[in-house]
Amino acid sequence: MGRLDEFFRSLGKKKKKRSELEILEDIEALIGIGDIGQAVELVGEIESESNRFLALRMILRSAMDRLAELRRSKNEASVNIEDVRETVKTLIPLINSIFNPRYRSILLGDLAVLLYHLNDELNGDMALRTSINLAGESSDIIRDVLMELIKEGLLKKAGYAMKMVRDPEKLDVVLVHLAEMFYREGDVQRAKLIIDHISSPFHKAMALYYLAEIEGNRNREKALKILEAAFKIADKVEDPDARFELMLKLYDLKYALLGKALTLEDILSRREAPPQ
Repeated sequence: MGRLDEFFRSLGKKKKKRSELEILEDIEALIGIGDIGQAVELVGEIESESNRFLALRMILRSAMDRLAELRRSKNEASVNIEDVRETVKTLIPLINSIFNPRYRSILLGDLAVLLYHLNDELNGDMALRTSINLAGESSDIIRDVLMELIKEGLLKKAGYAMKMVRDPEKLDVVLVHLAEMFYREGDVQRAKLIIDHISSPFHKAMALYYLAEIEGNRNREKALKILEAAFKIADKVEDPDARFELMLKLYDLKYALLGKALTLEDILSRREAPPQ
């Protein structure tokens, strides 16, 4: 009877638990065929926060792509957009179950953009506010949240997010990088808009320095004009050491654009920018 008992016990054993990698692969496959609802249901089977974060981010991005497609096609859009709205409602408690502040901040930033496109401004503002607060000192998250808002054309909401960042210095650093990125991609208007929001003269002049550096390979005269604007702003920097460091970088770039060598005498004298 011993072997028979063992046989019946084996029949009663539970089915082997799937690995989280397998669940993630299933979620990815469901997203691929457009079954976002079923993908959301599988998230509950994931225990690891890092894997749950990956799953939720895939779903959020997929929902955003789906919504963008519906807005372009306008075919039965009202019905299908309601489906996206219902999916978002099921995502909110899953996102709020994430304890890691970085993960939750990133997810809420994505959720805010999705809610704004669903015309749910109240909940979008709440998600954005919580995202910025959770980001805290993480300038990389703040940068990504702002960049996504700007790329999606949500410029007023990007301005709203900027006002919520507690550390103006950190925000200025983020804005410098964003301005450089958009200008490098050829989006001059957005780059200028971002620079207008930089509060520190030092960082505003540095942003113009990067723009002039990029422009130097395209149009030397335009690069020199950008540098002239940077020199005027640099004069407003109160800290003498910071101003000297900034002027040195601006002089160095301007001389390089003019094909001249910057000398030690020029550095020590802090003379005006060389004639063109």
